[in-house]
Amino acid sequence: MRRSTGRTGPSIRRPRALGAALTALALLAVLPSAAAHAPPTTDSVAPLVRTPTARPAPGPVWTAHVVRAAGVRQWIECAGTGPVTVVVIPGLHATHTMWSRVLPSFAGTTRTCVYDRPGLGPSPGRSPHATVDAGRHAYELMALLVANHVTGPLVVVGHSYGGLVARAFVARYRSHVAGLMLVEGVAPYDRLSHYWGEGGDRVDTWLSSAAAARMRLGSMPLVVEAAQDPDRSYWGGPSYGSTASDIADWRAHQRAAAALSTSSTYLVVSHSAHVIEHDRPDAVVAGLRLLVRSVERRTALPRCALGAYGSQPLCS
Repeated sequence: MRRSTGRTGPSIRRPRALGAALTALALLAVLPSAAAHAPPTTDSVAPLVRTPTARPAPGPVWTAHVVRAAGVRQWIECAGTGPVTVVVIPGLHATHTMWSRVLPSFAGTTRTCVYDRPGLGPSPGRSPHATVDAGRHAYELMALLVANHVTGPLVVVGHSYGGLVARAFVARYRSHVAGLMLVEGVAPYDRLSHYWGEGGDRVDTWLSSAAAARMRLGSMPLVVEAAQDPDRSYWGGPSYGSTASDIADWRAHQRAAAALSTSSTYLVVSHSAHVIEHDRPDAVVAGLRLLVRSVERRTALPRCALGAYGSQPLCS
């Protein structure tokens, strides 16, 4: 039921094929938890010397660094200004390049940061490699933000496995987070295989689920975007071969995510597959702007449950 990707990666016994999407992103894109609950201390910051990325001009100025914090070195890039900072968490194996179609628009309206976990993109691998989980990744992300002087309030955006990391981050550092956006996010305890590989490390999905399940949002603004066709990485691409029940189960978890907050918007994005930020960057940008506006104005999000985002503005 799972399409071969030619490399070792995750599988999800519920939709094994949908789980394979998390591994396939690596090919198509380029593509135990710490006990402390306080923001971690930092080690050092080292600038990254690289060829500037070509971006539309005029536009926000991006600054990139490789930062050593919490014992690992991770690459982070930030741009833009605004009262909140958007933090983008890519999916399994995926680098910041997965978000290239939305980042300029994000940073054009608010402060935006994106990063790569150890062993991905410009981030050096962990030494030695280790078994990690979403809770550990959340801890290392906060260390990275502190080292790069990124302050709250934060709006956290997580895609796929990044959704588990985002949930774990909010659970651990809720006082720093003002809003959450889940884009085709993996749900905790979603009949996941025990281990996935990423950047030379082994990701424990059971510990990841435990860390993510601790999240409590209350009335924190939440936007959930689900794909029209989660059985593919990209719209019109090869199918993973999921069964109808697999797909229905995945969609049920996406709908259920919207119930995590009393102020949430749930959208099925038309003409999109698992990597919505690639297929429908306009929908992702619109959802993020809706969320940021709710945070800044301290107003509840409009309910768009089971609606489909087409060419019209969100929640029109």
